[in-house]
Amino acid sequence: MKIYSDFIDIVVQTFLEKKMHILKKLLLFFFIGNPWFLAARGTIFPHNTNPIEPWFTGPLIAPIGEVVPVGHYIIQPFFEFNTITGHYDKHWKAQSLPNFFNYTTLLEVTIGITKWMDVQLNPTVLYNHTQNQDSWRFGDSPLTFDFQLLPTNKFKYFPGIKLALTESFPTGKYQRLNPLKLATDISSTGSFTTTPGLVFYKIYHFGGFHFLSMTASFGYTYYAPVHVRGFNFYGGGPGCAGKVYPGNSFDAIISFEFSLNRNWVLALDNVYVHFDKDRFRGTPGLSAVPFVPAIVGRPSSENLSFAPAIEYNFNENWGIIAGAWVSAIGRNTIVFRNALISFLYQY
Repeated sequence: MKIYSDFIDIVVQTFLEKKMHILKKLLLFFFIGNPWFLAARGTIFPHNTNPIEPWFTGPLIAPIGEVVPVGHYIIQPFFEFNTITGHYDKHWKAQSLPNFFNYTTLLEVTIGITKWMDVQLNPTVLYNHTQNQDSWRFGDSPLTFDFQLLPTNKFKYFPGIKLALTESFPTGKYQRLNPLKLATDISSTGSFTTTPGLVFYKIYHFGGFHFLSMTASFGYTYYAPVHVRGFNFYGGGPGCAGKVYPGNSFDAIISFEFSLNRNWVLALDNVYVHFDKDRFRGTPGLSAVPFVPAIVGRPSSENLSFAPAIEYNFNENWGIIAGAWVSAIGRNTIVFRNALISFLYQY
């Protein structure tokens, strides 16, 4: 059995090296031809006789690429300054809305349990403001368990694989809202959600202090049915009473980090999100128009966004990352312009 396993490893490694020969040429062309990376010229994937550990803090949106082992932990607060400026209609056209401002503080704590498993907590506090109305609220509370299925150093080029299982608890406010608050008192979907996800992660060495970190994350979220009353996250109005069956969602995040030198790093997240249509059973209540029923539930939607950022790493334990997160195109979803900053400490 051991001989068979070794044979499989050799075959896989040989196949990957042939594929990576083509990838090396493409990456060499991209980085040498791109002015952002002129300072990073060098030999792609050289033989490194004196390994140098890269320093990375980000990226901003993608999850941590590999499990934090037992005896270690990561503390990373995020400060988000978000602005909703409009809405994409069903024809993918942006329509203007009064600006809706949101400030979110999120503390991400990841603790190693074993060498192949960790746990992550994300308590959140947020502030909403629009048209002279505002509210402070607690957000939902996700809990994540990560499992390292394939170590990142198993193969030379093939990425490591991590399984992430997230359960989110609806600790925010989502129903019996005050219509005079103009939705500033919303901080939750009201649903227990379960998200299985896969994270692929690898770091490639370009020589010297130049490293490329690549993360690909894919998740599918199941939403539990939600009982709603009155004005709520899904719509409704006075007299609304029933059950919402939120549409499930799929997200894909492709992220890159490239170290220009020992301390400075450029990062980019590419984010795609799709939501299925909501369903509702019950009495929707009345809308602002007399005798016209309110609408409860959202249509299917999707959004493509980007989050470029820059990092400065003080050492292997401390770092800071700041950037923007902006929607590029969407359907039946919001238009947003966000600024984010995060500090990371790892032990």
